[in-house]
Amino acid sequence: MSTTWSGAERKSRAPISILNPTEPESEDTTQVSPEPATSEVPAAGQAQSLSEPAAPVQAVPLVSGRRSASVLQKDNMNDELPPATGWQAFLRTITFGLVKPKVGAVELARRTDLSAIQRVYSRPMRIMVAQPLGGVGKTMCSVGIGSTFGIHSGQHAIVWDNNEMMGTLGVRTNANGSTRTVWDLLNVLGKFETIEARKGDFTYYTRHQGKNQFSVLASDEDPDRMKSIGADEFNRIHTVVSRFYDTIVLDTGNNTRSENWLASIEVTDQLVVPVRLQRNAVVSALRMIEQLESMSERQTNPHYKDLVANAVVIVTQGGGAKVSAADQADLREQLSSAVRTIIDIPYDAALDNGSIIDWQLVGDPARRAFERVTARIAAGLLTVDNRNPSQHSTTN
Repeated sequence: MSTTWSGAERKSRAPISILNPTEPESEDTTQVSPEPATSEVPAAGQAQSLSEPAAPVQAVPLVSGRRSASVLQKDNMNDELPPATGWQAFLRTITFGLVKPKVGAVELARRTDLSAIQRVYSRPMRIMVAQPLGGVGKTMCSVGIGSTFGIHSGQHAIVWDNNEMMGTLGVRTNANGSTRTVWDLLNVLGKFETIEARKGDFTYYTRHQGKNQFSVLASDEDPDRMKSIGADEFNRIHTVVSRFYDTIVLDTGNNTRSENWLASIEVTDQLVVPVRLQRNAVVSALRMIEQLESMSERQTNPHYKDLVANAVVIVTQGGGAKVSAADQADLREQLSSAVRTIIDIPYDAALDNGSIIDWQLVGDPARRAFERVTARIAAGLLTVDNRNPSQHSTTN
């Protein structure tokens, strides 16, 4: 075949597809007269129902991109951005950028944590803060996690007081003049279960926390009404909340046998356990862990055991009897044998005031500790998200 084609020959030839590079027949091939149309009856076993469409043929991508994507695997530029804190930033400033020291290890660690917090997942993620013993900082930790996700992730975060009695989340966060609670939401929940539901209408029943950039769904002040929120009611509310929020933090009560507590553990992606390094608090946490492990064995469902193995324990500070360093080390060892990680939160008066927690008043050491906590939570959420691709389209 000649490679020097005349213009007429180039126009007469059909284009050759790179997916099917078979060269078309030459122009001078003898043309065969078309056969008259005939109806053929398919062989037995090969007939296809007219009511059943043929299975769609999935196109095979021309390029997989695995090798080229590995070259671009660097997620961020944290180690290449100029330093913003420490002596490195000071030196860069006074030399007008002529001296360019690398970012320090402390600042780089914080940047890495914030990058983890800013991850996007394939579905709304649920974080359950649980501990049967009261007074160990469940609500404080819930506010800290909600604030950190809200401020740094850029996504929609909500903290939901899923207490079976009267929770304290509504007392320890800004009401902004609102008296509405989860009970008020439940009374009108039907209108949010339709396709016409709007987030602007839903937020009327929440309490936004301003610069802390998360919302609160408060429990009702009437314990009898809170008792009426069982598993079915929780699941309905959870389905609606999942339509409007990316990160849902569940602040729970003390009864690990209550219906709403058990319903929340079913949908949880990441378990967070606040403790104080005192025997009663650690024993209470370990009993809850043993309950979840027993639930996995009895129901042959690994979900609860996986939550324990992936759990984040937050060690909070507070009053009470002094515990020796040796006893604290022993209690810490008992916990670390069951969970993924343990992180200490330093004492901060803004977290222990018995009143509203405003994250803008919390000191840098405690804020930084909660950034580490939230980054570890984000790592756990990523593991769960990658492990359960079948749940990506579910909200319940």
